[in-house]
Amino acid sequence: MNSPLLSLTKAKHFIRQKPRDLLLMLVLAIILGKLSSLYFSVNVDDGNWAQFKEEHHCVLLTSPTGTQRLSWQCDDGKTYFRWRQQR
Repeated sequence: MNSPLLSLTKAKHFIRQKPRDLLLMLVLAIILGKLSSLYFSVNVDDGNWAQFKEEHHCVLLTSPTGTQRLSWQCDDGKTYFRWRQQR
């Protein structure tokens, strides 16, 4: 059977032998965590966009030819770029 002490010894050995691999794994884990948090926060924000758009009288701005939806101009003076709602 594997004891926890043996696993800890293997972990220490791995850290000593391959510090770059450990650093790369940590960086990738942090990036994955940040991307997933961004993804889930966008989904929450999308639910409020329809209400926000109505309350602030937002108007869809298009390109001069009218073929591309560019952004939303709202009465609060700000321009919002909402790519998911522009399909």
